[in-house]
Order: sequence, then C-alpha cells, then structure tokens
Amino acid sequence: MRITNFPFEFGGEVHSGWLPPNAAIPLPTPIQHVLLDIEIQFDGFGYLLLYSSQDGSISGDTWHQTMAEAQQAATQNFGVQLLEWQQDSSY
Repeated sequence: MRITNFPFEFGGEVHSGWLPPNAAIPLPTPIQHVLLDIEIQFDGFGYLLLYSSQDGSISGDTWHQTMAEAQQAATQNFGVQLLEWQQDSSY
C-alpha cells in the first residue's frame, strides 16, 4: 500500500523543556513543507510504515505487528485517511 505526493508540514514545535529563570524562550522549530511518499510493506514478521520526502531531506520508518496498526500510525503521525491508500500490485 502506498501514498504519493502527500503534502505534510514538519516542524513548528514549541519549546517544552526546562529553562532557567529569565531565559529567552527559543523560537519554534522551523517549518518545512514537503511532499511525502508513504508506504506500508510486509517484512515477513510485521509491517513497516516507510516515509520519505520527495526532496530527500526527510525519511524514516516504524514497525508494527499488523497492517491496521501501521495504517493507524500513518493516521496519527501524518493525518492519512484510510481511503487515501492505493493498492500496489507489486507487493
């Protein structure tokens, strides 16, 4: 299963750690707008949720026991809805 050209925004997180009294508050992390390719692959034991930006600046993966858990992680992390997945006959 895959999704291509998925618009996503990384960054914008505000500082949440401890700061000494009267310290300047750090700016939020920079926002980066990217198009993601997101894919779920079976690895023989579970499911990998793979993602990479089309410009090559961001990539990663997570492992899940079931396809449903991988899809749920895609929803929680990226906002992917179930109907957005495309079946890929090459897997």
